[in-house]
Amino acid sequence: MNELIGFVNGNNVRQKVLSLLASKGEMEGERISKTLRIVHLTIAKTLGELEEKELITKKGEVYLLTETGSKVEKMVQQI
Repeated sequence: MNELIGFVNGNNVRQKVLSLLASKGEMEGERISKTLRIVHLTIAKTLGELEEKELITKKGEVYLLTETGSKVEKMVQQI
């Protein structure tokens, strides 16, 4: 778990994506990009990294937090 917290904490975009999904629920990648005002290519890369670490999952066109992602996001917020 500490490794995942460090992974998220080490990148501001990862933190923002997890926080956004925690507060808004599921969202499409393009909507995440527009909401955070971050280039879509950067968001796509970040979503891939978060999905690889099983912090988020993709259902159809939308991304949402996994149970682990939700726990990590809450712990990162407390730091």
